[in-house]
Amino acid sequence: MMNPASSRVALLAAMSVALAGCVVSRVDPQKPELPLPVALPAATEASVQLPDPWWKIFDDPILNQLVDEALANNTDVQIAAARVAQARAALRIANADRLPTLDAQGTATRSKDSALTSFPGVDRYSTIYNVQGVVGFELDLWGRYQRASESARAQLLNTEYGREATRLSLTGDVVRGYFAMIAAAEQLARGRDTIGSRDESLRLEKIRFDAGESDEFTYKRAEADAAATRTSVYQIELDLVRRTNALGVLLGRSPKDMVDNAIRVPKSMLPPLVTLPAELPSTVMARRPDIGAAEAALNAAAADIGVARADLFPRISLTGNFGSVSPELSDLFTKPAEAWSIAGNILQPVFQGGRLRANVSRAEAVREQRKAEYAGTVQSAFREVLDALNGQGLIKNVREGSAAQVSALARATELAELRYAQGDIAYLDLLDARRSLFQAQIDLVAAQRDALLNTVDLALAVGGGMGPQS
Repeated sequence: MMNPASSRVALLAAMSVALAGCVVSRVDPQKPELPLPVALPAATEASVQLPDPWWKIFDDPILNQLVDEALANNTDVQIAAARVAQARAALRIANADRLPTLDAQGTATRSKDSALTSFPGVDRYSTIYNVQGVVGFELDLWGRYQRASESARAQLLNTEYGREATRLSLTGDVVRGYFAMIAAAEQLARGRDTIGSRDESLRLEKIRFDAGESDEFTYKRAEADAAATRTSVYQIELDLVRRTNALGVLLGRSPKDMVDNAIRVPKSMLPPLVTLPAELPSTVMARRPDIGAAEAALNAAAADIGVARADLFPRISLTGNFGSVSPELSDLFTKPAEAWSIAGNILQPVFQGGRLRANVSRAEAVREQRKAEYAGTVQSAFREVLDALNGQGLIKNVREGSAAQVSALARATELAELRYAQGDIAYLDLLDARRSLFQAQIDLVAAQRDALLNTVDLALAVGGGMGPQS
């Protein structure tokens, strides 16, 4: 029996080896520290804080329903959820490698000896019953399985962040599609109103032409103007159809539902604009799921280096067998039938053609790739934030300029109509005023849409918020 002093020495030796193993396989991810601004450019006249979930900033019940439908049925979200389940199963597999294995087996062997080799009077028939358990365990002295578990856990976190990034991106696409659809419907409504006025003008010009009060050139220009307006309206209508179908796909609707239950535009007026305040850089880093996913991927790559390094060292495993062996079934589980064995095994790689060290080099190269990807993700994140923040003021100026243009052109067109009726200007001048007003009205709707889309971009750039359902 080992004396207490020897036991303590053995325990200390085992602990020293285990700690040395942890050092061998522990690898620093070397996350790049990127200099961040002290503060982001402040948005002027911020009107509201970003709620959670973020899309409720627009206070639109129909939009809320569409986003909920997309999150429940979109195929990309379902794929991302399946990836999370796959990564969670992989983590359970990695953790299972750190535990002992236990197998049970039973055999019954019936044999007959040769008459030429057996003794006279000895029964040549025999039966052996065997029931045993097999226990196996590999000592994780170098942290191979610990690092593999850490890698699997980081990969699970990566897929979870990826799922949230997919869901966040989906909500942005749905909100963008919804506003783009409403904008197209508003442009279509304005276009149809314009067609009505153009057709009426064409009818009056035809009367004047038939009465000899106008020439054919003026009449044909009026006809061409009405046809051009009708063509523009058809193009807007086509754009509305395409945006509606695209939104149906985002919602996860079946082809049958996209045909039989096509999305109807609930209104043809865009909601009022909201302005978001600037977020702190640390808030952006903490909120954005793509940054979290990139960091988790970097941690997984570092753990994989530890696994590859541990493969350079010996593998020590223990195997034990215990059970019962008896020629009689009734004696199988009695004490005299007990049998057991225990064995230790050590496997040290000697020559692998450079495969193991190449595997370490490969894992280190992957870490360098993940480091660059992490840095690129952070850079892209702040570029998106800065673009959206700067866009709030600039797009607002564009919208206000468009509104002023529409107001001025509307009055100019009224005056042109009066002056043409009095014969003070040519019909070409009236056509020019009408075309300018129609295009300015279309551009104003586009500017209002772009301002809302920029708000969506900013909400997503700072990480948004998926609410309690996330």
